[in-house]
Amino acid sequence: MVKNVFQKTTIQQTLIVLALVILAVDVFVLQYFVSGLFAAITFYFLTRKLYRKLVDQKKWNSNLAVTFIFTLLIISFGIPLWILIDILVPQINELINDRNTIIEKFQSIQVFLENNEFLQRFDFKVTHEQIVQLINKVISVIPSTLNAVGQIFANIFVALFILYYMLLNTRSMEADFKEMLPLSERSKNYFIKENAGLITSNAYGIPIIAFAQAVVAIIGYFIFDVNNAIFWGLLTGAASILPVIGTMFIWIPICIYQLATGDIHNGLFLGLYCLIFVGSIDNILRFTVLKKMADIHPLITVFGVLLGLKLFGMMGLVFGPVLLSLPGILYKIFKMETGQSENIKLTPKTDILQEASTNEDPTAL
Repeated sequence: MVKNVFQKTTIQQTLIVLALVILAVDVFVLQYFVSGLFAAITFYFLTRKLYRKLVDQKKWNSNLAVTFIFTLLIISFGIPLWILIDILVPQINELINDRNTIIEKFQSIQVFLENNEFLQRFDFKVTHEQIVQLINKVISVIPSTLNAVGQIFANIFVALFILYYMLLNTRSMEADFKEMLPLSERSKNYFIKENAGLITSNAYGIPIIAFAQAVVAIIGYFIFDVNNAIFWGLLTGAASILPVIGTMFIWIPICIYQLATGDIHNGLFLGLYCLIFVGSIDNILRFTVLKKMADIHPLITVFGVLLGLKLFGMMGLVFGPVLLSLPGILYKIFKMETGQSENIKLTPKTDILQEASTNEDPTAL
């Protein structure tokens, strides 16, 4: 009996390793579409419960339910993304094509920095050549970023294509996935629901934080007389995805430019405004709204985003923190499987896969 169980477990583990190797090869070959796959997984966790409710409770046709969900996704994500790109891309192109204007503005900053008494104590100098090199380096990165817009929409199409089949086969897919995990039922539920909570929290958190910081920044830019406040506010919101520096990448140069051009009052107060309001809105949202979805440590978020962007591109913003949280989740599962911890429970805030109906298939997630 014990020997048979051992053999069964060994075979199962061998097949799982083999499947992971094959999956890794597939991902390497089809790496262009990896972001689309991750986006499909994210959309699945966001829409699964709604799909179950429409099909099981409302008795909708499966294709009709999927069509309705796709419409909601396009309205919620596709249209705002299109509007954002439609506003930002032409202005960014116009900005980088007028390189002389950029150099003139940076020269004003150079003069300000060189004449600043506080910075002179540290022998701080910025040469014209250094400014030109910096501008050329930034401008050289922007075209590749703009070219990625086409890839983003291509991956959205791939994501919706994959999501269609994921939703239609939700029961069998979930049951097969759970069966493949060589864990107890309790550990399986813990693993799935913790990761689902992380994915959902990041998927909601990134656009919520970016939108909030963009709105707060636009208000501040209008108050303190920043030219083209909406454009710079949207860029500030987009910069919120950058690890560590975030929105400071945009508003600090704006404040310095205002100071350099003699607008001391607005430059100082804008810096104070951004430091207090634009910077703090991130922490407020993370410790209120987002904490209810999944309690992610700030360090995991920061280093997870760095790791994710390096490995997965834009979707690394969602899956980077998930990947970095995985060792902690696996350690807790190890303690559960070995009986060392009986106190680990599925917290309600991560139980986003709660069934839409009590009459659903018990083999589902």
